[in-house]
Amino acid sequence: MFDNILLAYDGTPAAESAFDQAAALARQGHHPLHVVAVASTAEIETRVGLDRQVRRCRAMLEALRERARHDHLDLEIEVSEGAASEQIVDAADRLHADLLVIGHRRRGLICRLAEGSVAKRVIDHAHCPVMVTD
Repeated sequence: MFDNILLAYDGTPAAESAFDQAAALARQGHHPLHVVAVASTAEIETRVGLDRQVRRCRAMLEALRERARHDHLDLEIEVSEGAASEQIVDAADRLHADLLVIGHRRRGLICRLAEGSVAKRVIDHAHCPVMVTD
C-alpha cells in the first residue's frame, strides 16, 4: 500500500486519467493526495507570462480540489515554477513520496523528439516508483 502519493497534474486528458488512478489509491489507504502542477514558459518569456501560468495552475488545482472534496478526498496542492520534470522529481523527494503518478499524452514520434517526454524524464530521475497512465 502507498501512504504518500504524489500526482503530477497539467489538466490534460492523460492527467485526468492519472488523477482517477491516484485518487483511487489514496482513498484505499485513507490518505490525502498530494498534487503538483508546474508553471513553465520558454526562457524568452517575461515574468508576466510565468505569473499568468502560475495563476492558471492555481485555478486548475483549486477546481480539482473542489471536485475531490465531493468525493471525500483530501488534496494537498502546490504550484512549482521551472522545468516540469525537475520540479516533479523535486516535489516527490521533498514529500518523501512512496509513489509518483503521471499521465502520458501519447504524442507522435516527431513531437517526442522535438520536445522530449516529461514522463520519460521523470521515470529516469525519480527516486520512488512511478505509475504512468494514459
